[in-house]
Amino acid sequence: MTRKSLFALSLAGLMVIADAAFAWPKGSISALPRSSTRRVAWTVDDGASSAALGRYVTMLEKNPSVKITFFVLSGAPGWSKYATRLKALQDSGQIQLANHTRTHRVLTKLSDAKIKEELNRCEAFCLAKYGKSTKPYFRPPYGEVDARVIRVAASIGFTKPMLWYGSFASGSGVASSTVLKSASKWIANGRILIDHANGYCTTNIFPQILNIFRSRKLKLVTLHDAFGTTPQ
Repeated sequence: MTRKSLFALSLAGLMVIADAAFAWPKGSISALPRSSTRRVAWTVDDGASSAALGRYVTMLEKNPSVKITFFVLSGAPGWSKYATRLKALQDSGQIQLANHTRTHRVLTKLSDAKIKEELNRCEAFCLAKYGKSTKPYFRPPYGEVDARVIRVAASIGFTKPMLWYGSFASGSGVASSTVLKSASKWIANGRILIDHANGYCTTNIFPQILNIFRSRKLKLVTLHDAFGTTPQ
């Protein structure tokens, strides 16, 4: 990815509406399965900022009970820079690495072949760097998804289009106070939450974010944990 495209992507978090009332198409997944355990999935997209991604990695290494599912944008350099440490976290079961395409293009505007290419290139990257498949999970960039995208993705093994139920409203240039307010609003049992590793707005308040999870007695789980699927 070019420096210009990464900068544009770092603003993408600003466009994620922090509202649960999305009319996602049939087949989309935005919440965890029902469980007797109070749990929540913290998912982090993009990694446009290598430095921010590095802060997530360091935080996880210091907090082994914290689990995150990362949606890897394989064209961003941080996923290579921190590959060894990310693989160690993945292999221990603390994180899951899922598919967020190669270049963050709007899938609904692409041909069937290009949709497959975006997902397959990210998949190939993750297999090479981390040794595990991202299937069956993918997150469509910007949350732009329709029945055709779901069908095409499923035809190559991506059968779980993961959306969200609540956003941290994070992005480059967003105030940490905004993220904390949004996180406090949306962190709740059964939610899939979306965050972005595109700037420092979340990383600056990791202790406060972790305290919300703890004070609400919520267990952090990966999508693999919640849906019972096994990485390949």
